[in-house]
Amino acid sequence: MRQEKTLKAILEISPVALDPGKCTLVFELSDEGFSYVIKNDEENIYVAAAVLQTDKSDGTDDYSVILQNELQRQSILSENFKKVGIMHSLGESVLIPYSLYDRGENINALDLIHGDFQNNDIVLTDIIAEKELYNCYRVPTAVTKVVQAKFPGAVNIHQYSVLLKQVPAAGDGLSVIFYRKKIVLVLVREGILQLLNSFSYNTSSDVLYILMNACRQFGVDNIPVTISGLLDKNSSLAKEVHQYFTAVNFSALPEGAAYTEAFSQHPSHYISHIFAVDSCV
Repeated sequence: MRQEKTLKAILEISPVALDPGKCTLVFELSDEGFSYVIKNDEENIYVAAAVLQTDKSDGTDDYSVILQNELQRQSILSENFKKVGIMHSLGESVLIPYSLYDRGENINALDLIHGDFQNNDIVLTDIIAEKELYNCYRVPTAVTKVVQAKFPGAVNIHQYSVLLKQVPAAGDGLSVIFYRKKIVLVLVREGILQLLNSFSYNTSSDVLYILMNACRQFGVDNIPVTISGLLDKNSSLAKEVHQYFTAVNFSALPEGAAYTEAFSQHPSHYISHIFAVDSCV
């Protein structure tokens, strides 16, 4: 009998008490798993969080089925929350300036950049008013149906849209969000966005090449690096990054809100990139 595949819990923080009618659920969905944080809006305190990822052996399984099974297992996600925001951390995205946008060309734009072999997938669009941009992105149909059935009425937003809203007005910086098989880079020079993209990797050498090549292409040297996501501070890769960049920081939990005591017992950078979604939904 074939064993049913599941997601592996990397981090889990359960609430001591939960009043879902007063809470916002922020849910990050990627092609490697999902993460979430829950905030009690009335008390301005985060009370729960989790990071679940596919096992390395799961590459050939139907991810929508795995996702559906895991969402059912996470009983807390069946609560009736005051608000739900879903951030799609997927690479198939196209940023289009206001002046060039044509709603009827969304699919063609995605096909041109990413290929048309996924043309049955659902296309969503974010409006990023601060940058006068539209962000068109593709989400697998089967995955979308699972998520919509679980969270009807949720607000959808793409990860790039969230990151664009966070670009600082001045200074240099390279932000890196780590997943198991990919990294998401945001490179800013003198307050101007230079690069926002996702890159697949298999080895530590791949990551270092991507980081160094990005810096070379945009003419920056020893830029400050901020790391979030699934990178162990004591891993060999983290130590190698320190060798090439002198200013390396692992992102902390955002200020402006409180956190239950359990948050202090886990690496804050594992989930720090998710909190920004709260202000976008």
